[in-house]
Amino acid sequence: MKITILLILIFLSACAIDHPSPISGVPRSGAANSSFFENTNIALPDENAPIAVPLLYRLDNFTPAIYEPDGTSLGIWLDPNISKRSFLQQAGRNHAVFVYEMHACDDIPVNWILQCIASLATPLIIIHPPLSDYATETEWIMYLAYRLGTFNLPMFVAFYPDVPQGMDYTTGEFAAIYRFARSMFSLHAPLASFVWVAPALNSTTRNPFFPGHDVVDWVGISLLLPPEEVEDTLEQFEAFYHRFNDHHPVIVLPLGVSHFSNEGHGYRIPQAAYDITDIYRTLLSFPRVRLVVYGDAFGMAKTGGDDFSISIEPALIDAYRDAISHERFLSAIEKSPQSTGRYKRDLQHAYIYNNRIYIDTETLQSLNIPLPGSVTEINGREYINASRLSGFGIRHCEELNIVFFNP
Repeated sequence: MKITILLILIFLSACAIDHPSPISGVPRSGAANSSFFENTNIALPDENAPIAVPLLYRLDNFTPAIYEPDGTSLGIWLDPNISKRSFLQQAGRNHAVFVYEMHACDDIPVNWILQCIASLATPLIIIHPPLSDYATETEWIMYLAYRLGTFNLPMFVAFYPDVPQGMDYTTGEFAAIYRFARSMFSLHAPLASFVWVAPALNSTTRNPFFPGHDVVDWVGISLLLPPEEVEDTLEQFEAFYHRFNDHHPVIVLPLGVSHFSNEGHGYRIPQAAYDITDIYRTLLSFPRVRLVVYGDAFGMAKTGGDDFSISIEPALIDAYRDAISHERFLSAIEKSPQSTGRYKRDLQHAYIYNNRIYIDTETLQSLNIPLPGSVTEINGREYINASRLSGFGIRHCEELNIVFFNP
């Protein structure tokens, strides 16, 4: 009996021992659905473990795209049954962009466009292929460009975002119809900025339906966040971002946060409120995300599972109001953008380690910055202690958890 009790005590003591993670491990938040870059309020297994944070470095002589602001403009895509005026009052901010969805054969939403003008908002019109065979597809597109051009105002046109899903186009046919549409809008509605929306977030290979940089002004991607897939979704988004941000500003169209699921018919209000706050802060670490459209007006109808539409639940409106309060979020687009410097997100993260900033040696070499002496290995890569880089502006913004570097 004494031996048995002794063995039990030894076993319990062993279970109570705190086994720290290796120092090379990158700590993540304990919640499975926490932000991709969330590093606050977490219990680190090793207080000296390096923490990965986004690195943004400044580029000079940057030429912006049409309507590209120095910041991130706000957009909304509301269910028609929700009062836009009431929602904006509760959100505490005017929004730069309103969204409307139509087919190429539909009537022009004149009243909606007039509402945009009255609200000082820029229209973003999502155009799907025509359903009517009254005219040919090219005739519908030509007529649509002409009718929208009569308003003579800046707008975004997201052309055929659901191709190839459910549509019978080859890659060549899609490129041809996209280029034709761009030529018609350039002729009849020259103030329209053309947006190519990727048909899927997964961007591990080159998307064959991309029509070409010369006919695209902005690129868009939907970012729908089911609670159990937030981190994976953001990792895929980062891959998409790095593939296109050197050429085009990025629109998140739409940003949807699930607040209800048909699985179990359960509401997720507290989790959704957390995710709203978290994702907007995270998007600030992607400096060429220039427009975020909140909500999918018909999200439940499209997905059949999670509801990604805008909810008027007070807790979610409060979370959204707080999330967009940062000065980098804007209530207007830039009608006449000026050439200026901008920040670029590096492919590699910086690290915070023992209260010091470490920057990847490949990043420094790409910027033609000599390596000052010895390096530190973190997670199998070589890094330089930023305190040894004299003459450069380097700081860690704790509010956003971003390292800014002015080479």
